[in-house]
Amino acid sequence: VRSDLSTMGLWTDADWDKPGYVNGKRDHLFVKKTSAGAVKCTLFNFKRPHGRAFHVAWFAFFACFIMWFAIPPLMVTIKKPRCGDTSSDLCMKDCVAGGSEFLRIYEATAGVAEDDLAKLYKDKQCAKCFPHKGGKGMGCGGIGLDKNQILVSNVVSVSGTIIIRVLIGPFADWAGVRITYSALLVIFSIPGFLASTVTTYEGLVVVRFFISLVGGSFVITQLWTTIMFHSNVVGLANATSAGWGNLGGGAALAIMGQVFTAMKKSGLSNDQAWRRSLAWPPAVLFATGLFAYFMTDDCPYGNYSEMKKRKAEEPAAVDDGSDLQGGAEPVSVAGRSLRVASVNWRTWVLFLVYAFSFGVELVVNGNIALYFSQAFDLSQGDGGLAGSLFGLFNLFARSLGGWMSDKFNERWGVRGRLWALFICTLLMGCFMLVFTNVTKDNGGFGGALGALGTWALFLAMTEGAVFAVVPYVEPTAVGGVAGVVRVRGH
Repeated sequence: VRSDLSTMGLWTDADWDKPGYVNGKRDHLFVKKTSAGAVKCTLFNFKRPHGRAFHVAWFAFFACFIMWFAIPPLMVTIKKPRCGDTSSDLCMKDCVAGGSEFLRIYEATAGVAEDDLAKLYKDKQCAKCFPHKGGKGMGCGGIGLDKNQILVSNVVSVSGTIIIRVLIGPFADWAGVRITYSALLVIFSIPGFLASTVTTYEGLVVVRFFISLVGGSFVITQLWTTIMFHSNVVGLANATSAGWGNLGGGAALAIMGQVFTAMKKSGLSNDQAWRRSLAWPPAVLFATGLFAYFMTDDCPYGNYSEMKKRKAEEPAAVDDGSDLQGGAEPVSVAGRSLRVASVNWRTWVLFLVYAFSFGVELVVNGNIALYFSQAFDLSQGDGGLAGSLFGLFNLFARSLGGWMSDKFNERWGVRGRLWALFICTLLMGCFMLVFTNVTKDNGGFGGALGALGTWALFLAMTEGAVFAVVPYVEPTAVGGVAGVVRVRGH
């Protein structure tokens, strides 16, 4: 980053020693010594530029992940058949007092076995007559999805991110993090609002594609913390901001099911409950985007636009031919950053490692709630809570991976960071194999949670260790490297 900003002509070497910049000689990311020698915590420092940028970065990423993964924990309801006319002959006669002998059990529900009632609620035709009935396979209120449609929807829900994460890092290198992040949050809150209005499978696929574009938030978050913090704590800074942001995936699994349950208890039908449950995450994104635009900075010394104006007012410097100079067109800057990152083989090594960590996490977040509900006979809410364990490890495990990388770096330099990454990756793979062999009859629900938690620990640590290495691959194109590595996670 030092080389990059010097090349752009925005900073000189002397700028990095100015008061206020968090460097390794004076300040730590979270704790620092006062003039009296006491140590105080700076974790809750929201002052501009460093503290404000750090907290807005992780929270914006967190909000993006909640909206991104808000649909999977509600899929048990969304896949239900559409409700029919409750005043039709089917609902008023066949599924209540008429029809076959099997359906006549509804005439006198008192004393009727729960299993028999469950069969009635799950009957493909009669299920359309029960808009308030929850439970696995019971009632109606969704848009009518089969297994293949759910699978396609889940695949599409990460496809848009592949595109945006290649482009958004280099663009942020040129335009600045603040404007780029604000635009992403405000613009892509729109498909989040539209998700609560879909009525068809095709509409769901289109909306989930555009929602997936918020996944570009990770690249901007990592670029922002990389610019704001010194290299001796950049592993911890990147891992913590990414980990707390990634926590949104687990939070979505834990929260959305409970929000849905609260909606149902208030008297809403299945259809009304899941639609209203999806309405609040995009509102948070929109508000965060406005706050980021008006209340944050691109880097420790202000916004890129202001710095470029100051540079333009200075005597003209000799042109060294670099297309990363301030004032270059965004397309040329993006192309330069991507080219530099792409020709470095080390970028592609991290590219592969991240595919087997974060890529797997996305698959798990998109399916774990439904998996637990079906494999262990849990309700939609309980399945979401169980599955949230996987994502909630991001609260500390990513930071732990970054911290481990920083400590190895202090002892063995950059090679130590590589050893930290290797150890985390190896243990991640081992415990993934353990989890895949746990079933209801082999280890049970408790064993599944234990294996899932251990696997999640090392998976998140691997993710943190990966991006502790990213800034060292190509300092003149950190955005390009982050974009290439991140996109492979999908």
